Amino acid sequence: MSKKAAARMRAGLKTIIVGALEVNCYILWDVESRDAFVIDPGGDGPKVLKAVEKERLIVRYIVNTHGHFDHVGSDGEVKAALGAPIAIHGSDAELMSEAHEHGVFFGVHAEPQPPPDILLKHGSELKAGSLTLRVMHTPGHTHGGVCLYEEAEGLLFTGDTLFAGSIGRTDLGGGSFDVIMNSIKKRLLPLGDEVVVLPGHGSESTIGAERRTNQYILNG
Repeated sequence: MSKKAAARMRAGLKTIIVGALEVNCYILWDVESRDAFVIDPGGDGPKVLKAVEKERLIVRYIVNTHGHFDHVGSDGEVKAALGAPIAIHGSDAELMSEAHEHGVFFGVHAEPQPPPDILLKHGSELKAGSLTLRVMHTPGHTHGGVCLYEEAEGLLFTGDTLFAGSIGRTDLGGGSFDVIMNSIKKRLLPLGDEVVVLPGHGSESTIGAERRTNQYILNG
């Protein structure tokens, strides 16, 4: 068995599509210890909690890739049920506090959220059992947008920085096309073509597929 194959057997991964804007909420866990991360529980808290209960998981962290309401909308509900701390990049903590107001602007109800317990920065690491998420600050969609990299598993949770065939919006507050392209080219593409891209919306991809076919990367 290859080293990479052995590594992948250590992790379980479930994707739950939540909220009115169909965010990919990810649950990543160590299959031996059952220690887990919940990434971007943007809505439908009961669905997220049901999945956690079904897999008998111990959630160590609720991690947000950025502070937009559709990605943080059930943070408080999940924290209240499971007791896990909420983590977000420090530059998006204020954005997270405005989740309710931003939801109203988009015509979507979003609950006010509690303040984060952990302020992330580039290079921060969060551990759940044998798994480690390394924080990569990738601004451009928001000031505090991050991607979360589990190197041994070859998994990259990209939030709204990089999608299959596209990139995150840059026309909202904190957005910049030049900045997001710099984030993608300087921090994501060097990770290697086999790395699996798990975006905040839509289907998964790989770094290699995006390098070859994503028109924003080819032309940006």
